[in-house]
Amino acid sequence: MIRYLKLLGPSATSRVLVAGARLAVRPQIDRLRLEGLQLRYLRGVIAAGGVLAGWPTTARAEQVRTTRFEGEWVRARNAEAGDDGVIIYFHGGGYVASSPRSYRCVTGPLSALSALPVLAVGYRRAPEHVYPAALDDAVAAYDWLLAQGHPPERIVVAGDSAGGHLALGLLTTLARCGRDLPAGVTLFSPLLDPALTEAVRRDARHHDPVLTPTFAARCAEAFHPGGDFHDPCLSPLTVKIGLLRTFPPIQTHVGGTECFAGDSERLHERLTRAGVPNKLIVSRGQIHSYVTMYRLVPEARRAVRRAATFLRSCIDEDVVVPSSSSQRLAT
Repeated sequence: MIRYLKLLGPSATSRVLVAGARLAVRPQIDRLRLEGLQLRYLRGVIAAGGVLAGWPTTARAEQVRTTRFEGEWVRARNAEAGDDGVIIYFHGGGYVASSPRSYRCVTGPLSALSALPVLAVGYRRAPEHVYPAALDDAVAAYDWLLAQGHPPERIVVAGDSAGGHLALGLLTTLARCGRDLPAGVTLFSPLLDPALTEAVRRDARHHDPVLTPTFAARCAEAFHPGGDFHDPCLSPLTVKIGLLRTFPPIQTHVGGTECFAGDSERLHERLTRAGVPNKLIVSRGQIHSYVTMYRLVPEARRAVRRAATFLRSCIDEDVVVPSSSSQRLAT
């Protein structure tokens, strides 16, 4: 099956999206400043695009407001109340844009395919709220689920782009404190190196159609002014092997056109060295956060299905993940 997908190459829809992104998205996003009208424009465009991408939906959304964080429950019709397990989802948007509502295009299908409710966390965004505000909200959401009676072995985590970075920050924070970690994590197009060293080199060889290192650097500066990313909670690729060994199984999806793809390969190598069960799936010809194109792109639907199956397997008692398994796939 994998060889067949390689032979086919990217879908026609994907090729159209890549061509359009190169012409219209990359040049525009490279010039955007994260302040004033330009920031409001960026947030408005992403919010509108997310709502359109997720409409119509049969999943039910219920607002969650606590003293420590806000978010929403997203439940498909076949999702249980949560006794069988829950998914925490951290949305993308460079830490400066987007919201749980904009990500129902992902959380709705993820809930339906996994038959699990999804807690989409509305973490505080930069530049109004800088690090560690978002990480504090992620930890607060995890603690809230524990207080609601959900044990760690019945909690799984997913996130894309900045949300993938936040998911790994949550794991690192919990592991440092010697706390129980969630049962598994899926990452979509994760930000793994805010210093963007490999991303700059990769983009110089083959331009990312959507996300430029220049714009990613602006997001990183807005999120953590000063640019000191030595803390492993900020730089997942610097987490020590000994600490990585405490991490749960991890599945990573990344598009082949992304400037972040090389960092996902490095994460896969480090997790494998640490003996963490993990799988890296590189989808040829796909753009950054292609998972948000669930309704349009067959590769996005395939990624969400794989994520749902994996996350469900992490909490199902009759599924055993080998402790030393690792795999790298290209589709």
